[in-house]
Amino acid sequence: MKPQEEIAKLQKENAALQEQVAGLKRRVEELEAAKPKSKSRDIAEKTLEMLKKGPVTVAQLAALNPKYPSDCIYYVRTLLKEDVKLARAASGNVYMLAAQFQVYQEGLAKEKALQKAAKEEAKEAIPPTQTSNSAQRATAVV
Repeated sequence: MKPQEEIAKLQKENAALQEQVAGLKRRVEELEAAKPKSKSRDIAEKTLEMLKKGPVTVAQLAALNPKYPSDCIYYVRTLLKEDVKLARAASGNVYMLAAQFQVYQEGLAKEKALQKAAKEEAKEAIPPTQTSNSAQRATAVV
């Protein structure tokens, strides 16, 4: 066989294989579209939408999965690979995404700094009484 004939034969085989690959890819897409989503993934996507809107409480998660509300967060962490943080507050536990949690932490730090400044200011405003022991004894005798 001449090299040109061999090249032409290989190009025809390549074209046939390319068509076969394209057909198989279309079939895979059709099958994936027809396959129903898993319940876990569906819950994870709904939970992620809730988390993107803002902090989510366990009571809100119970609407998605009444039996095991915390599973919703597990699904988001494992199936969708999102970083979900838990903030323990006096009002209850709240779940939020990492960016929201960072803002929350900064707010707590500012609040703590303000409380500390107010405490220092209160100490400076009321100076301790400076009386000697003898003055205290004199008032005790009278």
